[in-house]
This record gives sequence, structure tokens and C-alpha cells, in this order.
Amino acid sequence: MIRSYACNAPGTDYICSDIHGHFSLLTQQLDEINFNEQTDRLFSLGDLIDRGDESAQALEWLAKPWFFAIQGNHERMLINAYESRSESLWFQWMMWGGSWAEDMELEALEPFYLAFSQLPLAIELALPNGKSVGLVHAELPDVCDWDEVKQLLAHIEPSQIEATLATSDMLWSKIQPYLPPDEIPRVEPVRNIDHVFHGHTIVENYKTIANRTFMDLGSYESSRIGLLDPVKFLSDPF
Repeated sequence: MIRSYACNAPGTDYICSDIHGHFSLLTQQLDEINFNEQTDRLFSLGDLIDRGDESAQALEWLAKPWFFAIQGNHERMLINAYESRSESLWFQWMMWGGSWAEDMELEALEPFYLAFSQLPLAIELALPNGKSVGLVHAELPDVCDWDEVKQLLAHIEPSQIEATLATSDMLWSKIQPYLPPDEIPRVEPVRNIDHVFHGHTIVENYKTIANRTFMDLGSYESSRIGLLDPVKFLSDPF
């Protein structure tokens, strides 16, 4: 449930927030930054699908050799609906954006289930400046050690992901970006990692608390996908 990537010496690594079935928008933004498919890499913070008409393109993107993703709660909803065959979980997924798959048989849904089940819950990415950053869809605990996160993810069974508070919060929690100013100090820097990037919670502009940056700009509402070069981002004051 966690993967590590060495630094990209020949090219640039980028991080993008929730795509939500807006892959044409992502392509447009990649063109604007002159993304080089031969040398650059793109790391997604999850929620490739739902709320957008191009959700089915997720499999095409996951097949690209330069594109990497973690699970978001919307991938998790598909996984849960497929595994459980539960009408209530299926209905919940449809209500929260899964209508693009409403008429799909289980056989047609299976490739998505298999692909999404293989996605990790977190990524650790080494940068060419010697720093390392973590990618997590939603939130980590207010007081957190990245080494403990890695230990947990290395041993957790997939069936226990949402039954375990820490991993469930990594998919679902939406608290920290909405904290009032007087409560923000309770969120401490994540230890043993230089910075962590999150999606999931929509913010008008990137919001950094301690060494955690939330960067979901709400693609399906704003026609903007958070997209940044972590080296440049961390070299600028925020």
C-alpha cells in the first residue's frame, strides 16, 4: 500500500490533484507547462474518476509509463461496490459521482477494479534537491511520523483499510484545511519527511499547514486541476 520512487534525474516530476474524469483538462494543463513524456513523470493524488464524463479514460492513463497514482476515496468506492455486490454501496457510489458507470456490467467494471486495487495509498518521492515528499489523498493525523505511516502501510491487509482509522482518514478525512486559525497549530509537521501533498479537500488556492499542502482545486467545479513541480514549489515561500 506504499511505493517509493527514486528521483527523476533526466526530467521533471510533477504532482497533480484530483482529476475526476477531466483528462482533457489535464492534457491542456500539461501542454501549458511543456510536459515531456520522454523524460518527465506525473504523480496523481487520487480520485481519477467520477463527476466527469472522461472517467473511463483512467485505465488509459494508468497504462502510460510516466503516470503514477495513489488511491483516492472514489477509487475506493468502486473497489468496495465491486467486491461487496452491495446495493447500498453501489447506490452511494452512484450518488457521489459514479453515474458514468451506472450501466456497466460487472465484467466491464472488472478492469477498473483490478487496476485500482493495485494502487497504493501513499507514495514517497525522492527529489533531485535531496528532499523527499509524501503523497496522500486526504489527511494524516495532526501529530504524525512518516516512518510509522510507511510501517502501517507495508503490513496492512486491504480488507482492513477502512476499518483502521489512520488509513481510513488517508482516504476520507476533511478536517485540517477547514480549521479556524486558532486551531491550526495543533497540526504539527509530519516527521521524517520533508513535505506531504494532499488532494481530496477542495481549496481555492494551495493551502499549506506545517509541512502539508492541500492542492485540490475542484476540477469539476472550477475547471482547474492542481498541478505543480514540487522542487519549485518548496523553493518558494508559502
